[in-house]
Amino acid sequence: MTKKSTKRNLRIFVFLMFLLPLGAFAQTPNVYLCGTGTVKLTPTFTDYTPAANDKIIWSVDGTPQAPVIYATAADAIYNVPATLATGTHTYSVQVVPADANLCPSDASDNTVVEKLPPPAIAVNAPGSVYCTDQTATTVITASKDAGLTLPTGVSLVYTWSVTKGGVAVTDLTTVGASSGTNNELFTLKAGVTPEAYVFTAEGKYSVGSATIVPSTSCTATAFKAITVTVKPGKATIAVAP
Repeated sequence: MTKKSTKRNLRIFVFLMFLLPLGAFAQTPNVYLCGTGTVKLTPTFTDYTPAANDKIIWSVDGTPQAPVIYATAADAIYNVPATLATGTHTYSVQVVPADANLCPSDASDNTVVEKLPPPAIAVNAPGSVYCTDQTATTVITASKDAGLTLPTGVSLVYTWSVTKGGVAVTDLTTVGASSGTNNELFTLKAGVTPEAYVFTAEGKYSVGSATIVPSTSCTATAFKAITVTVKPGKATIAVAP
């Protein structure tokens, strides 16, 4: 390949990079927070240990915060608040030594914290009343609420529970089975015992191999009440004179 064509291809590549949306350069979160979850960010400065009267300067979402005058190790730590707004947040830190003969450090690479919104889910079925011979075609579906927007890589995984006439069904296979990528489907089995049932899904955040704080995650529940009724048997006709 000639130098001229190489330069041309490089210019095309740079041009295409500028056409990409900003989201294409989004940074992968180091940790996810949910609910009142919070974390401590503890810096380590290469080849340097902070000394008394040094300035520790954190930047949050690109904005430098007020310098902290270093006295103890705790002064270097940044406590991410439990009230952090939903969304993506970046944190970096640098140290400015009190000794004027020493150079300030460069800012660290960003640590990315993603605060997840409160989960909200919905449970739906085609109807609320079914005959015993219809139950095998009844699929109850759990899904995130229409108003809930989740970042890429985050999903909700569902766990099902059922009550029959107000009493917990301990063996779900007696009424059906769950399926789907995130366990979002629950299909009634054929011939379910006639009764009033309540199908409840609990949605819990899944972030793959990433860390979520608190580790128990946040959960949301929703339910669908369904009544299974007896289908009258086929009639026989008696003929009398």
